[in-house]
Amino acid sequence: MAKKIRIGIMGGGRILGAHAPGFTSEPECCEVVAVAEPRTELHGRIRSMFGSDKLAFYSDYTELLEKCELDAVDIVLPHDLHMPAAVAAAKAKKHVLCEKVMARNVYECNLMIEAAKENGVTLTIAHDRRYHPEWATLKRIADSGVLGKILFWKLEHNQDVLFAENDWVRYRSKIGGGAIMSCLTHQIDALRWYGGEVASVSAMTKVEPSRMEGECIGAVLANMENGALALLSINWFTQSHTAKNGLWYEFNHVTGTEGEAYFMSGKGTWLKTRGENKIFEYDLNTGGEFVRIPDENANSGHMNCISEWLRMLRGEESKVLTDGRDVLKTVEVAEAAYLSEKTGKTINLPIVPTPWAEN
Repeated sequence: MAKKIRIGIMGGGRILGAHAPGFTSEPECCEVVAVAEPRTELHGRIRSMFGSDKLAFYSDYTELLEKCELDAVDIVLPHDLHMPAAVAAAKAKKHVLCEKVMARNVYECNLMIEAAKENGVTLTIAHDRRYHPEWATLKRIADSGVLGKILFWKLEHNQDVLFAENDWVRYRSKIGGGAIMSCLTHQIDALRWYGGEVASVSAMTKVEPSRMEGECIGAVLANMENGALALLSINWFTQSHTAKNGLWYEFNHVTGTEGEAYFMSGKGTWLKTRGENKIFEYDLNTGGEFVRIPDENANSGHMNCISEWLRMLRGEESKVLTDGRDVLKTVEVAEAAYLSEKTGKTINLPIVPTPWAEN
């Protein structure tokens, strides 16, 4: 597409605030022209995000697709609407960017992929951590070989998640289960990006009904295809980084035979090797301390993701890392974790896709 890309936004909730700068920073190549959001009380905030009084608003995504001339859509709806909205957009011949999580299960992901393929459009998932400069630095370290053989990954996600009683996040059928499918998929997707595919998983969860129907705490132990182990956890009942001297929001740590590295939110990405470091240059006379490795840019993950997506749509060289066919495997790991919790067994991947079940 040589022309300016006309974008329609499906949804106007919280995460739109992370997406909007990605579009407003690229005014020469795209224009957000319409938003599907029935809550009129949000329209003023949305207009201010995009700095435009010309935005058209529609009651839902079907009306937006029927009445507005678009090239592509950005889906920021509740998770249970990702699949139907993406399928409808694909059938309308619109390219799709969809906020994570891709869908509630593998079955729904397959429907999205098939619709995009049948209608000749692209399907990209906004798993922003793959585009985050600090997370990418840890990827660069792991890929360099400086750590030797990778033995163990540990990835954590901590938040104090408490929403209003009628908020969609509270409901299992809308969020796609609970905290694992909603936000531990950040860590699952990063693990696959960093360390390759998962061979099997075991999981345990904790439900606190005052918070939500699904689990608010979960732990997943994964065997990687390359032989490494991984431990992923999510805790939506901790004040973590919001409390003085509290914990971290997100933490990724990798251990290898020749060294280790970690990313901690708010602190950056750090490396320590057991011997002479010939790949990453830093002062070796540090007494064995971890040393910070600089990042390649300062943009947010969402901004970088949207920038690459727009370049792809214009036929320019791009680095889109989260095609729907790849991200399906992230959802598969999360769904396998739920199967493990339900059966009390280790679940081998791949799993058999099944439609969403309310119970």
